[in-house]
Amino acid sequence: MLIAKQMDIRSNIKKYFDMAFEGEAIVVPRKMERNVVIISENEYNRLIAESHIETYARGVAKNRAKNKTVKSGEVLKHNLDKLETIGSMKANWNGNGAPAFSGKLIEKAKKLIKKLFIQPEVFPTALGTIQLEYDNARRDHMEIEIGLTKDAEVFTVLYNGEERLETIASDNDSINRLVGEFYG
Repeated sequence: MLIAKQMDIRSNIKKYFDMAFEGEAIVVPRKMERNVVIISENEYNRLIAESHIETYARGVAKNRAKNKTVKSGEVLKHNLDKLETIGSMKANWNGNGAPAFSGKLIEKAKKLIKKLFIQPEVFPTALGTIQLEYDNARRDHMEIEIGLTKDAEVFTVLYNGEERLETIASDNDSINRLVGEFYG
């Protein structure tokens, strides 16, 4: 962080704007502590995104606090509450133009979640889709991205670093079969 006087900024504006673009925050002190900070648009967008993500995390924490702890019998309720929170998020929730979530998608995800044998961790994506995540004892990681289409994208990273990308039907039978194989 750099501190610069207003008159220095005025006489060397390009220099200070270039510094801000390169990642330096420039504080401009003003009377009555009405200071201004010059930062790049990228840094501003990052701060806004963090703010929106923090708002989302607080909503999830609030839902989790309602459940006290998420025990195995409560995971379904926790996931349904989390989908409610995701469904209430407004457009640009991540500060980078992410769309609001379709009510149809939230309902589809709820119906799907209710019939899964093993409950996932549930996350929103910046594409307006819902991501279901699983980790197994072998330290493999699997992400299933659900949208309004009939298919789901599945990304798996195995413990040895091998990665797989596949498309499956986004129905209960296909996902339950895939998750069963994942846990083997």
